[in-house]
Amino acid sequence: MSAPFAKSEISIMIVESDPVRQKALTDLLAKQDTMAVISTVSTRETAIKQLSSAPDILILNPVVLKEHTLSRFIRSVYTKSPHTRVLHFLTDNPADDILISDIRTGIRGYLKKTDLPATIIKAIRAVHEGELWAERRILEKAISKPMILPETLQMQVPGLPPLTNREVEMLSLVLQGASNREIANKSSISERTVKTHLYRVYRKLKVKSRTKAIALLSHS
Repeated sequence: MSAPFAKSEISIMIVESDPVRQKALTDLLAKQDTMAVISTVSTRETAIKQLSSAPDILILNPVVLKEHTLSRFIRSVYTKSPHTRVLHFLTDNPADDILISDIRTGIRGYLKKTDLPATIIKAIRAVHEGELWAERRILEKAISKPMILPETLQMQVPGLPPLTNREVEMLSLVLQGASNREIANKSSISERTVKTHLYRVYRKLKVKSRTKAIALLSHS
């Protein structure tokens, strides 16, 4: 059962299979007056079940996902708890392109096992306030192309079926005003393929044209 917490506190779920790291994070956050760990779980399945507690921040060791993809987990999170923001807790040092891909998939930043306690607290507060937390070089590369975050789509279109990463890219470019030809050139694919992707996107959005898609997603 989740512990009660004050509305002014940042509620946090920790998804970590290693009991030592799980306890270390829990003990650190328990010392913060403005933070409350409302759930600690060790499996992906349990994390998804406990999303009904609607944590503000979910700290995830991606190792817990095992053979499941990050994008699928992110979709589950934003479907069940749209306002929850996911932070990775990394125990290794993945390549930059993996970190960039993860941010574009929907995580809001990452912590490292070598981070000082003060850095971890600062990261959680920053992400809670809507920022992305990563090194500047990663952020610059991650936002070098138009990006729509999954939680944004879920908030604007409740019940929206999951979009693939390619479909999100196509939709982002449409919202930037790009034509099918421009999208094809930017994405190194044919216009025919662009039309196929956009047809699927519009069908999921339940609209019949790009103008209606733009109107739908521009209304907020």
